Amino acid sequence: MLNLNRMVIRAAAVVAFVAVANSAQAYQCKTTYVQAEALANLKVKALKSAKTFWSQEAKDKYGLAWSVWNIAASKSQSCNWTGTKFYCIVKAKPCLYVVQ
Repeated sequence: MLNLNRMVIRAAAVVAFVAVANSAQAYQCKTTYVQAEALANLKVKALKSAKTFWSQEAKDKYGLAWSVWNIAASKSQSCNWTGTKFYCIVKAKPCLYVVQ
C-alpha cells in the first residue's frame, strides 16, 4: 500500500511538471519591438495612453491577437517631465497566446 501511494505521488508530480513545462511555451513573441509615446498632464495618464497607443500600433502591424500589452515581452517604459506635460515612451515585443 505504501509503494502504491508513492507511485501515485510521483505520477502526480510528473503530470504537474509536464503541465508547467507546457504552459511556459504558451506564448509566441515577435523579435521586433513596437514603440509608442504619449503626452499628458499626469504621469499615470501619459503612461496609460502610451500603452493604449502601443496596443493600437501592434494591432495595426500584426493583428488583434498580438496587441495585448500585459503579455508582451521585453517591456520598457520611461516618462519625463517636459516642463508642461509628462512625455512617456513604451516599447515591447508583441506576443501571441498560443492555445495548445
